[in-house]
This record gives sequence, structure tokens and C-alpha cells, in this order.
Amino acid sequence: MSANDGNAEETPQERLERLDRVLREAEELRAAVERDEREQREREAREKAEQERLAKEKAENERKEREAAESRKRPAGEAPRGTPPKKTRRDGRQAFGGPGEKEAEGAAVPGSSRGRAVWQAEPGEPGRLTGEELMQTLLVEVQGLRRSFDRTSEELKSAREELRTLRESAEVLLKEAEWRKAQVEAYIEYLEEEAAAENDEEYEGSSGEESEGEDSEDSDGEGEEEV
Repeated sequence: MSANDGNAEETPQERLERLDRVLREAEELRAAVERDEREQREREAREKAEQERLAKEKAENERKEREAAESRKRPAGEAPRGTPPKKTRRDGRQAFGGPGEKEAEGAAVPGSSRGRAVWQAEPGEPGRLTGEELMQTLLVEVQGLRRSFDRTSEELKSAREELRTLRESAEVLLKEAEWRKAQVEAYIEYLEEEAAAENDEEYEGSSGEESEGEDSEDSDGEGEEEV
């Protein structure tokens, strides 16, 4: 490590611990990005289901509006398509008191002002809407929901781009932290090998000095014996 390094005061072990923290933070960031992406997909699925529901509701309202238009065009007194014939007495007049009595109260009668179905009020009748007014109201609501859905889709698209950028940054940070951690581990291993080599040299040096001292003592003893 050079003396100009910004982290020169850190020991290798402290630097390794710091890089471990950076690595954990990068992994947590990546997990958060994945969680946000999952929540975004769930929101998009809910928005899609809501859009499909609104489309079905709109189609159903259009069908009802067509049926209402057909009933308005139908001559007064003519039964709707698929309606079973009503029971009549022998004199040709409609029988009363039977199961169809309540239906007859709201059915079309020639010459009557109630020539439409009960739920189809006359235009301008207070407190009630005609089929056209109801359809127009629902159409306005559907258009408002559609604009809200489009705005939400744009926000989700922007959020998706931001999440993608965060994911890329997290991956780069993670790779850099792993690379730096590998460097520090290699440096620590190098220092340990150097320390072990120095210990071996010191041990060999001390062993050599002891053997030289023993040889010197042996030679002195031999000289004294000769004298």
C-alpha cells in the first residue's frame, strides 16, 4: 500500500471490514430494487384487471343502451322480443289477478303516457335518468378513469426506468466491493507469508548462533586438555 493512499491509516483488517459493510449495503440495495420491481409488477397487474373490468362494464352499458333504444322504437303495446304471450279471457280482454298482473302495471298500454318500461323515465323527469343520460354519465366516468390509468402508467414507466438504473448501480457497486475485498484478502495473505518468512529467518539465525557458540566451547575445552 502506498503512503499516498487515502486510507493509509487503515489496517488491512479494518479495510476488509469496511469493504464487507459496503458489500452488505450493495446486497441490501439490490434486494430493495428487486422488491420494488415486484411491487410494481403487482400494481400493473391490478391496473390491468381494473381496465378489463371497466371495458366489460362499458360493453354491458352499451348493450343496455341498444336494448333501450330498440324499446323506444317499438310501437306502443308491442311486447319485447322473447316475452311470452299474456293470458287472455275468452272475451279477448286481458285476465287480471294472475301472475302477470304486476308486470301489466308497468307494461306498455296503447294510448297511455307510460309507453316505456318503468326504469326508462321521460326526458327531464326529476330524480331519474334516461338511458342516454345514464350512458353519458358512465362514459364520462370511464374516460376519467382511463386518463387516471394512463397517468399512472406513465408514472410506473418512469419508476421502472429509475429502478433499472438503481439495479445497474447496485451491481457495479457490488462487483467493485468484491474486487476490493479480494485485493485486501490477497494483501493480508502476502503480509502473513512475509511475517512467516521473517520468523523462519530469525529462527534459523538464532539456531546458527547457538551452534557456533557450542563449537567454540568445544574447541576451548580441547585446548585446555592439550596444555
